[in-house]
Amino acid sequence: MTETSGPGAELRAMRRRMLGAPAAVAVTGEVLREAIAGLLPDTLLKLLRWQACVDPSPRTRQLVARGKRLEFGREYRRSVLPKTGRTREIDFGDGLSLRFAADQPAAEMFMSRVLPKVGVHEPELVRYLKETVQPGDVLVDIGAHVGYVSCVAAALGAVVFAAEIQPTLIPMIQLNAALNDLWTVHPFCVEIGDRMGIATTLRVNPSPGMRGSVGEVAESEYPATSPNHDSIPRLTLDALFTGRPPPAIVKVDVEGAEGRVLAGAGQMIRAGETRFVVEVHAQQLAGFGNSLADLVAPFDPDRWTMAMLTADGREPLTREAFLDPAGPVAGHVHNAPVLFEPRG
Repeated sequence: MTETSGPGAELRAMRRRMLGAPAAVAVTGEVLREAIAGLLPDTLLKLLRWQACVDPSPRTRQLVARGKRLEFGREYRRSVLPKTGRTREIDFGDGLSLRFAADQPAAEMFMSRVLPKVGVHEPELVRYLKETVQPGDVLVDIGAHVGYVSCVAAALGAVVFAAEIQPTLIPMIQLNAALNDLWTVHPFCVEIGDRMGIATTLRVNPSPGMRGSVGEVAESEYPATSPNHDSIPRLTLDALFTGRPPPAIVKVDVEGAEGRVLAGAGQMIRAGETRFVVEVHAQQLAGFGNSLADLVAPFDPDRWTMAMLTADGREPLTREAFLDPAGPVAGHVHNAPVLFEPRG
């Protein structure tokens, strides 16, 4: 894997011209910008060194020096990440195989209790991502934990914004991405919700389901002087993407706080260009002041469809079934993965 998503047509043409007539090609302007955005550091540095051979000017030498800094930067990033001596390789099928750190305390609960001994975790979601993610898609992974979904999506070609409220897990996301040479996973330690500001998060062991397990203790407001909390930014999805194209997919897994995430995405939902995959924690919604009706309310039935993700594909879901207290969402054996998709 030499390039993050493959160079654009202009950059490919420039490389061909450079091979044919090196002295006639200048890596400048928009071509240079595209090269920096589209090539991994070692490939970019080769390109700049070719240029320096035929144009040994001060500017070209400066570009080579900057290319070296990018290459060194990647190694520096690796050097400060947690060290792992044991990894587990997971086969996702169709030639997709990824490694995850298996000996880190922050990931132990996920690796030993959540991840199955055989097969994959959340096969419904994995199948959906494999069927729909296109190279260059932007995916927001809200509730990223150790970066399991983030790494799958990035390996399929997506650019991933991995939002996680537990600071302890940010290095784990970075580590798992680096183990698989995935450099388009961008972790944010942030709470995605229905308002802006600063959130205080209880500093507990970073196990899956932490937010639901600490309940109302975590939901109270605490001062920044608390020795048992971390203070992190709080953003809405709408604010995060102000001035940017909307993401292709938003995945939400926040142990009952999914209503707050959707409440902060009103503009994005009305735009109708983003698919939402929401893991519905029906039994935990009330603890965050929400209900199933609150989750479905932002999605105009004339503009949106709903489906349950299953290991066999997508099963259409009516609003009546979604709201039924004994239906497939409220009565799901675990947490129901529901797809909200714009019509057309």
